[in-house]
Amino acid sequence: MQAVPRPIRLFLKALKRLAINARTLAREQGFSRSVREGLPVDASGAALPWYTYPAIEYLGQFDFRGRAVFEYGAGNSSRFWTARGAAVCAVENDERWYAELAASVPRLDIELCRAKDDYVGSIARRGRVFDLIAIDGVWRRACANAAPAHLAPGGAIVMDNSDRHPQATADLRARGFLQVDFNGFGPVNAYAWTTSLFVKADWPLQRAFRDPAPVGGLREYVAEDDDAPRL
Repeated sequence: MQAVPRPIRLFLKALKRLAINARTLAREQGFSRSVREGLPVDASGAALPWYTYPAIEYLGQFDFRGRAVFEYGAGNSSRFWTARGAAVCAVENDERWYAELAASVPRLDIELCRAKDDYVGSIARRGRVFDLIAIDGVWRRACANAAPAHLAPGGAIVMDNSDRHPQATADLRARGFLQVDFNGFGPVNAYAWTTSLFVKADWPLQRAFRDPAPVGGLREYVAEDDDAPRL
């Protein structure tokens, strides 16, 4: 039997790995379900923020019970944070989303604001500071400049689509924040983008798990000792 030429073997190997990667994204991370529903959800249908998967996986490790979260731009992320025990305040400029979330998310303090000044100033009207401020709505540079004054000591800011808002990210870096970028695919969208976390050295949140949970089809490689298979 004639041997398969090396270029064809390499092509078939790459094709197999591509299929495995596609299955991990579609099934295990829930991408196919999010496309069907048109909403950011995981494989079980649970709500996710519309962030990149690396950002969701990282933020999902932390214990938000009793923490205060403010969102510029509400949505499934509001469900995600409340499900993790956070006290969530949000502002939304879309009346449909506002009405749906106000009626369906218990304990969500949400405000509808269509004008820029009202929207950006919503965080100040709450009269408190927040452990996490998420910027994923309209007027992002103005929101980024307003957010630090209402951040609790050791708090963090999350900005989605940060690759599209270089002036807003530069403003936060100029105020002493370290920018940590999470690049990659996320729910619903057929393209990769960036979600960024802005922190200072005193961020106090504790991880709920000692080690990251395995992603996709790699659970069989978790090491009990130094003899785990090499990838």
